[in-house]
Amino acid sequence: MKAISLLIISMFLFSLGTGVLAQETELPDPGLTPDSPFYFLETIAEGLVTFFTFGDLKKAERYATLAAERLAEAQAVVEKGKPEFAEKTLVRYEMQLEKSIARAEKAQAKGKNTEQVMTRVGKATSKHLEVLAEVYEKVPEQAKPAIENAMKVSLKGHEKAIEALKAHDALGDVPEAVSLPVGVPAEVRERIQRRVQQELEEEKAERAEENDFQSFESFGAFCIEQGAPPETCASLVNELQSAGSLKAFCTEKGMLPPEICEKIPPQGFSFESLEAFCMEVGGTPEICSSVESKCREVGVTTPDECFLVLLTATVSSSAAPTLSEEEMEERRQRQEESGAIKPQTGEGTTEMPREKLECEFNEMIYYYSDACGPCQKVKDDGTIEGIEELGVEVNQVDITTKPGQHQLSGIPAFVIDEKVYTGYKTFEQIKDLLGCQ
Repeated sequence: MKAISLLIISMFLFSLGTGVLAQETELPDPGLTPDSPFYFLETIAEGLVTFFTFGDLKKAERYATLAAERLAEAQAVVEKGKPEFAEKTLVRYEMQLEKSIARAEKAQAKGKNTEQVMTRVGKATSKHLEVLAEVYEKVPEQAKPAIENAMKVSLKGHEKAIEALKAHDALGDVPEAVSLPVGVPAEVRERIQRRVQQELEEEKAERAEENDFQSFESFGAFCIEQGAPPETCASLVNELQSAGSLKAFCTEKGMLPPEICEKIPPQGFSFESLEAFCMEVGGTPEICSSVESKCREVGVTTPDECFLVLLTATVSSSAAPTLSEEEMEERRQRQEESGAIKPQTGEGTTEMPREKLECEFNEMIYYYSDACGPCQKVKDDGTIEGIEELGVEVNQVDITTKPGQHQLSGIPAFVIDEKVYTGYKTFEQIKDLLGCQ
């Protein structure tokens, strides 16, 4: 047992140093092969190295290395005249190549640069197809289906790598188009290529269905809760659903400056990439790390909808106290008692002419966004113009183009005497808050 443990440790240490060799497109030395009684030692050692490999990009590189080693082993056992060991080895090759690509795609969704690993996969799979074609010619008929499936996985991996590289204009010297070698019968080549295209289209359709640019139902509910008219929120949700992508919606509607919209991932956000986006556009670590939890608190559970909430509930750096509903009512009662405003009667509220009113506070900050439904309602009502007619100086701040000075829980937001009032407000409500009489 002690001798076996030492062997495992030795192979573990050896495995740590083999990653550089696997960077090349040529296959690595197979080392122990599946026909060896000690092959299980290599499997254990590899598992240990993989376990202690951290991060999506490093995992992607690790699985690419293991896939190349599995193919080298399959080639070696076939050369030895033991094709019966190749089938299971090629199944492991397929799994490890797919894991490499999946990890790379996960890293990309988080905003990481995957060009290096995708370049490696693109070059390696073109070589893998050549090796698999050679193996195909040497195995008996009963083993050929396993080789064909490995070819399919390799070709599919190549297509995914090319798509990822082309999206970032980073194809470089990676061969864009690869063909299955002529040693493979024409009908087999056509069958494999057809299966690859079919699976890629199915996966693309599944992703589209999963994302479906989402129903945006929870954002619609959030919109209404913020005080916007239901018809305005419904119209906004319809526009979101028909835009095709969040990036396109951002650009078309001018939600953010064009250079910021360009930073939105084409496939939409994950919560990890949303946090990274928040940091990149200037959010503080405290704010950006809490984006997901804040969205879930208001019933928004998808990353793209959370991005929209982030736009309409922007949080900036310095805090200001927020007046509660009780404090607002208390202030209103004091104004009624002093005659500043007249209590509501069955016939309605008697409004004094605007030009004769004097306000306790003659300055106000108004935070808004053109993409905010309640803000549009404030604009349509002519509320800000009406307040300015009272002689109040209104500093209008578009939160999408200019950082604010206050901590906001949502927009529209009105700052009067360093107190923040969030949500849709009528002219009468704002006039009362300003203490106009």
